[in-house]
This record gives sequence, structure tokens and C-alpha cells, in this order.
Amino acid sequence: MPADRAEQRTARSGRTLFLWALIALSLATIALGAWALQTRDAAPPAQILGVSRAMGTDFTLQATDGSQVSLSDLRGKVVLLNFWATWCPPCKAEMPDLEALYRKYGKAHDFVVVGVNLQEDQGIVEKFARQAGLSFPILLDTDGKVSGQAYAVRSLPMSMIIDRDGYIRDAWTGQLSSAEMLGRLEQVW
Repeated sequence: MPADRAEQRTARSGRTLFLWALIALSLATIALGAWALQTRDAAPPAQILGVSRAMGTDFTLQATDGSQVSLSDLRGKVVLLNFWATWCPPCKAEMPDLEALYRKYGKAHDFVVVGVNLQEDQGIVEKFARQAGLSFPILLDTDGKVSGQAYAVRSLPMSMIIDRDGYIRDAWTGQLSSAEMLGRLEQVW
């Protein structure tokens, strides 16, 4: 009988040790995941994009006015590149803020907002831009190569600030207030 009790205690202590090890491993995994999320959100945008200092990928797209616009043509200016669509409520909601920033600070800071529309019909985009009173360039990414391949846009709106030398200095997904966008722009001006 005493041998049975010793075996039972050993088995119990083994299970207890295993249970505690499993709990410790689970807590470590949760802590590591929380740390990764926190550092991802706090990391410089270029690191989020996977490199230490990312140059904005050059592209040429047709604007709604029929002109061709290349990112490289805007070198020397600060560019707020905004990927959007008319079917996206947050995209539409932030357009007045983007327009206000462009009108108020564009000339004073040699700054331009560039809206890149994702694969919508030109007529729909032109109508929206006219109704919204947008004066900044609206480009048509008709085949999705710029948004999907060059910039890996996965959700809308997605925006980034490109400095005068062509480097991505900030990037975010989702709608920001005008004050939040201005604060980010001031870091680059």
C-alpha cells in the first residue's frame, strides 16, 4: 500500500508540475503577444512596413482631370498619400479634413495631398470629388497595382506621409482627425 501512495503522489506532483508549466507558458505567450502589439504600434512607420527606412515606391497614375501624376514628380514636397474609395465611410468622412489641410497648409509648407482611389469607375470618383469640393489631385488606381502591390493596402483608408526626399516618414490605417494629421505633418515640415 505505501508504494501505491508514493506512486500516486509522484503522479500527482508530475501532473501539478505539468499544469504549472503549461500556465507559465501560456502567460509568457500572452505577454509576448501583448509586447509585440505594443511595439508594433509604437514602432516607426518604416519599421511597420518592414524596413528601417523605406523610400516611397514611385508610380504614375492618371488623375481625374486626365493628367498623369508620378510620385517622383512631387519630390521636394511633403506628400500626404491617401488610399481611399467612395464606398468606404471613414474615407469619405476624412475627405473634408484632408481638403482643409491642403488648402490651409499646402502653399505655406510646400505640401500636397494626393488621393489614390482604389479601382472605382472614373465617373463615380469625379462625381464624389466634385460634390465634396476636393481640389487636391485624385488619382485612379484602376488595376490596383499601386495600392495592392506597391503599397500593400489591406484596409481603408490608409495614409502615409512622404518627406521631401521621397522617404515614408509616417503611415497609418484608419481615419484620423485633422488635428492628428496636422501633428504628424508638423513632424516632417
